[in-house]
Parts: sequence; C-alpha cells; structure tokens
Amino acid sequence: MLRRLIIVSLSCLLCLYLPVATAQQTAKQAGGALFRVQDGHHTLYLFGTIHVGAADFYPLAPEVMQALERAPAVALELDPTKLDSLQAAIEQYGVYPPGQSFRTALSAPLQQQLLKVLAQYHIDPKSIERMRPWMIASLLTVEEAEGSGYQSQLAVDSYLANAILKRNKPVIELEGAARQMALFAALSPAQENLLLADTIKELHDAESATELKAMAECWRRGDLNGLAELLNDKSDKASFVTRFTKEVLLDERNPYLAERIADLLTQQDGVFAAIGMLHLTGSNGLPALLEQRGLKVERIE
Repeated sequence: MLRRLIIVSLSCLLCLYLPVATAQQTAKQAGGALFRVQDGHHTLYLFGTIHVGAADFYPLAPEVMQALERAPAVALELDPTKLDSLQAAIEQYGVYPPGQSFRTALSAPLQQQLLKVLAQYHIDPKSIERMRPWMIASLLTVEEAEGSGYQSQLAVDSYLANAILKRNKPVIELEGAARQMALFAALSPAQENLLLADTIKELHDAESATELKAMAECWRRGDLNGLAELLNDKSDKASFVTRFTKEVLLDERNPYLAERIADLLTQQDGVFAAIGMLHLTGSNGLPALLEQRGLKVERIE
C-alpha cells in the first residue's frame, strides 16, 4: 500500500493532465526543452520533464546529458528519495483518518462508477479505501498511463535524481511533497468529488485520449508552442479537472517556482533544475517569469 501511495504522490501534480500514448512511438532522442538561465555571474539549466517514462526515453539528448554531467546538483519539484517526508505528507493530505473512506464520502452513483473502473484496472477497492478522491484520481490516471506503456518508475524526474545521486551530488527540493499535496487538500469535498468524476469521464473519452497523445508527442519533440496550444484548447472545455490543473497546478505554482530558481541561480553555478514541461509554456511560464526578473533566458535544446 505504501509503495503505491508513494508512486502516486510522485506523479500527483501532472498525473491529472498525464499524456497517455503508446511507448512504441520511438525517437532517436527523448524530448523536453532545455533553457540556459543567467544573471551575469552564474548559469542555471532549466529542463522540462514528464512525470512518467518509457525505456526509449533514454538516453536524453546530448545537450541535456552534458549539462547534467557538469551540474553540482539537480533541483526537482520534490526529492523522490525522501520517503519519510512523502509518507508524512500522504498521511496528512492524501488519506482519510481511520473510520472514514471513499465509501462514506462519495455519492452512490460516483461510487458505482469508481468500482467499475477499479475492476477494469484490477484494483482491490479495499486497498484504496482510505485514499481521498483526488489521490484516487491520480492513481487511476497513472494506471491508465502504465496500461499504455508508460511507467512511473521510469519518470524523467527519477532518472535525473538517480543520475545525480550516482555522482554523489545532491538533489535540491524546489517544493516538497507537503507543499504540493496541500494544493489538493484545499479542495472542498464537493470539488474533490467533481475532480474524481471528471477524471473517470476523461479516462473513457476518445477525444481526451487523442489530446493527451498529442501532448506526449509535443514533449518528445520539445514543442512548447504546440503544448501551449493544446493546453489552451483543453482549457476552453472548462471541466473542473482542467481548470484546476491550469489555475492551481500551473499558474498558482509558477511564481513560487520562478522565485526558487532565481534564488538558486544566485547561490551556485551550473545547477540543473528539472520541472514538468507544462510549467515552461505561455506568458505565465517559468522562462517568461524569469525574464521578468531581469534574467537572461535562452533555449539551447
């Protein structure tokens, strides 16, 4: 149970918008987007990741691997090796207290929809009874992705963390599990239930599957403009899960992430910062916000 919860927590902030596509669509080099950020004294490398992966994602592009090799540290949204912190955050924000469960929280129709989906993914309802609806939604999306050939264990974030730790260099947390999960904890019970209902609906929607496949291809090509267009098109449909992703998981977090990256830039030279690629798009994306701070930002891959 703990292992599954930790896997879900590592994917939770992008999994509601997770690209679902077949892993057999190979490329000579995996995608993402790499930026050089400079303040006149120090340089930081900013890379757009995806929070799941496949074997053919690796190795990453030469420019990415070279910047990683030179880096004194890698900065990630959260440190996947901090299992105690993850477990504490899950207990605080991701599960109900003893005596409560999704069976006491969800309406009868939503429970029926959920039980049907759990059976589809061969998940024992008892194993997730204490999960809050937002975490169940995360789990279902991760399961769908893994069924399509993507794995949380092969996430780009984890690959980067492992690569830097093998070099006996540190991982720097930009946010941490508690800060991330608190965003979901701020939802009202009705909003959590709506998020779960929307997620179940989108998992079975052919149009959504096409859009998500296109998003995966944008990551492979490093196509930020295409990714921004897809995000805007999806936002126009105004489902709750889409609005929450755009307004909270992206727009609300980006200013804080920009501040953390700007601070790191003043402290150390050559740090490699890796963040979900959706955070790099648009006028409220990290490159734009960093430029507003007077920093030089240029894409190099």
